[in-house]
Parts: sequence; C-alpha cells; structure tokens
Amino acid sequence: MDGNLILELFGAITGLLYVYFEIVQKRAMWFVGGISALTYIAVFLGSGLYAATILQVCFFGMSIYGWIIWGRPAVDGDESRVKKMSRKVLFISLAISTLAYFPAALSLRYFSEDPMPYIDALTTILSLLATYWVTSKYAENWIIWIVSNSIAIYLYANQGLYPTVLLYAVYLVAAVIGYWHWRKIA
Repeated sequence: MDGNLILELFGAITGLLYVYFEIVQKRAMWFVGGISALTYIAVFLGSGLYAATILQVCFFGMSIYGWIIWGRPAVDGDESRVKKMSRKVLFISLAISTLAYFPAALSLRYFSEDPMPYIDALTTILSLLATYWVTSKYAENWIIWIVSNSIAIYLYANQGLYPTVLLYAVYLVAAVIGYWHWRKIA
C-alpha cells in the first residue's frame, strides 16, 4: 500500500475519533485532533492544497488552545458549558471571517499553484471560524461545520483524496448529530 494512502487513512481514523469525542464533549478530542492535524499537514501539502495545509497548522495550534480551555473547571456548577451564541459574537465572527476570506483566496489564486484556491480558502476560513466557536462551546459551531464539510467533500473529491472524502462525509453526518445533541443541552 502507498505510504501517502496509509498516512491519509491514519489521518482519517484519528479525525473520526476526534469528532466522536467532540460530540460527547470529551477533552481528549483536542489531543486526538492534534495528531490528526499533524498527519493532514503532510497529506494536504503533498496534494498542493496550501490553505488546507495552513488550516491544519491552525488546527494543531487550536488543539493546544482547546486542551487548555476545556481543562478549566466549570463555572457555577455548569458541567456542560455548552451555550448559545450572542448576536454580537455572531456578527463580529462572521464579519471577520468574511474579511479574512478575500485576502486568503486572492493569495492562493495569485501566489500559489493551489488547484482550487477559492474553495480551498472558503473551507479554511469556515473551519477556522467553526473551530473558534468549538473552543468556546457555542452550539452554533455545528452549523458552520455542516456548510464547511459539504464544500470540503467537493474539494477533496476533485483532488482524488477519497479516504478524506469519506472522512468528511462522516464529519457531515456527525455535524448534524452534534448540532442536535449540543442544542439539546445548550
């Protein structure tokens, strides 16, 4: 079996474990997510998906941040700490993400050989937004994951990354389940 395929399969397996831990709100998700991110840095770099590679570097950093944040004791006896987002946080987050998309997409278009720069940038920005919302335990993170994962399936299928397509299809289903579960406890 090809070494790149083995690496991609390992990344997919750790990615599945990550999303399971996320749905059930286990802090271990951040450790497993860090391993998955390191694996996918190599996979996406080898596929020429530069924004996806940078995203994985960010995911690795967010894994460290998430591990720290989720390790803090609950406030006021609220063990779940899942919450609904305020309109102010929603507006500011979406505005910053929209503004970040344009330089990211244009940089990929004009300064890289990324095969799908606009879509690669879009999935990256959406994923960063969703990950930030996850660290704050906003239930709405799952809506962004649903959109981002749907677009990512198209992106990775076009690059022939079929184990990753399967992973993102599972992520898509898990995002729907996660949204339902987190909304129930928010």
